[in-house]
Amino acid sequence: MPNQKSESERMATGEQATRDHADGAGAAAPQADGNNGGTATQPAAAVRDAPLPAQPSGEAPIPAAGPATGKSRLRPFLLALFLVVLAFVGNWGVKFYRYSSTHVSTDDAYLTSDVVQVTPEIGGSTAKVLVEDNQHVQAGDLLVQLDDSKERAALEQANAALAVAISSARGAKSSRAVTSETTRAQVEQAEGGVGAARSTISQAEADTQRARAAVATARAGVSSSIANVATAQAAVQAALAARTRALEGVRSAQAVVQTAQAGVEAAQAETAVAQANADKAARDLARYSQLYRQSAVSAQQVDVAQAAAKAANAQLAAAQQQAAQAQAVVAQHDADLGGAREAVRTADANVAQARSQLAAANDAVTAAKAQMTQSQAQFRSTQDSISTAHSRLAQAAGVLSQAQSAPQQVAVSSANQQSAGGRVEEARAAVRTAEINLGYCRIRAAVSGTISKKSVEVGQELAVGQPLMAIIPDNDIWVVANYKETQLTEVQAGQTAELEVDTFPGKIFQGRVDSIAAGTGATFALLPPDNATGNFTKVVQRVPVKILFDSKQPGLDRLRAGMSVIATIKTK
Repeated sequence: MPNQKSESERMATGEQATRDHADGAGAAAPQADGNNGGTATQPAAAVRDAPLPAQPSGEAPIPAAGPATGKSRLRPFLLALFLVVLAFVGNWGVKFYRYSSTHVSTDDAYLTSDVVQVTPEIGGSTAKVLVEDNQHVQAGDLLVQLDDSKERAALEQANAALAVAISSARGAKSSRAVTSETTRAQVEQAEGGVGAARSTISQAEADTQRARAAVATARAGVSSSIANVATAQAAVQAALAARTRALEGVRSAQAVVQTAQAGVEAAQAETAVAQANADKAARDLARYSQLYRQSAVSAQQVDVAQAAAKAANAQLAAAQQQAAQAQAVVAQHDADLGGAREAVRTADANVAQARSQLAAANDAVTAAKAQMTQSQAQFRSTQDSISTAHSRLAQAAGVLSQAQSAPQQVAVSSANQQSAGGRVEEARAAVRTAEINLGYCRIRAAVSGTISKKSVEVGQELAVGQPLMAIIPDNDIWVVANYKETQLTEVQAGQTAELEVDTFPGKIFQGRVDSIAAGTGATFALLPPDNATGNFTKVVQRVPVKILFDSKQPGLDRLRAGMSVIATIKTK
């Protein structure tokens, strides 16, 4: 019974505590003991001694409720958790405030780079294209080769003109030196010698020009003769090929004729068989007719014999017609064979003619080479004549140097020398121009980088300034970050920046502010805003900021223009 009473007292105490907690009246505030949550209330102690009504028999006893200490224990934990969270949020807020007060960030940023456009300086046909899209090239690498035959010819012509001008300048200089040494006393004697010498030089130069032209003509004749030899060789090969085809046609026609003759023999054999069958059917019909008149056979048997005779005659006629057709086919193929043999004879004649032309072309090459050798000998002879004529001019000029009009002659010679020098410089400028144009035929990379947007192909005709491809330079990439105008209060050139590229999340690149644009993005737009309207609405503008990457950072070579960036500038 003491145990039952104690259990009843605990149940009564729990119910009373529950009612006190629910009603909020007559219950004392719980007091925490020194053991974290042990509580005691005076009303509960008074109720603990009161007897409980007896439990009905057969019912389970109501479990007793423990002391009301659960929520009292939870409150300090929640309070501590709240203080920890408050401290964490406060610490984070302080750090965020400090960070935001010294940093400005935007995700309206992207990578950009210089783009070097590759264009031709001269027009022409594309001979070679040595690069492909996304290929890396070094500065100076050959990208495109143009057909330079015209430029080489122009350079050779300019060099020849330069040589002539230099020769003329040297002659003028020599003439001035000789003329300056003449004396007035020898003028009458020297004028004739100088005139004769100059006439000889002119004649020798004219002979030299004619000899040079003759050499050029002879070379052209050799080239033409060689080309004729090649043409004749091609004609021989074509004639031989035609003869081979004609022989093949003869063999094919012979085979067809043999086949047709075999068909004639077969048709003749079939005709003989049909003739024998027709003869037999006629004899049978005559015999059955005689027997029918003697009433030895029936009329039906006679009809059968007549039908067999008609069928045999029809087969004989068909066989004879087929034999005639086979004979006609043989005659036609005999005609084709004759045509094929005639083609062979024609091809043999063409081969003989082509070989004759080839021999004539070879003889022409030999004659042209001999003519070129003779022209070259004449050219050397005229050059010797020019040297001799110059020697005579020097001799006559030495006499003329003693003439009284020496100063005037010297002035004239000086003017001629200056004019010849000007022509030399003009010819040299033409040579340099031709060399530059020849160099323009080899389009090279101006910088090291990656090829992009290649649009040139072999055989394409190019115009001056036509875009061929673009080169994205190596390590020449930066960030353009569009910050709000309200974020740029403390931003200055030289400040450090942290750059996160969307392609490589979590990787931070270091950089520095290079410059701030002179105006907002809207200022340089195609249609800039006009705020002088009655419905003006203030909009925060964005200003582009150029940020350069610090050098020697890993991963810079993987960055590409156009990638999105989150840019953060440290302002303090």
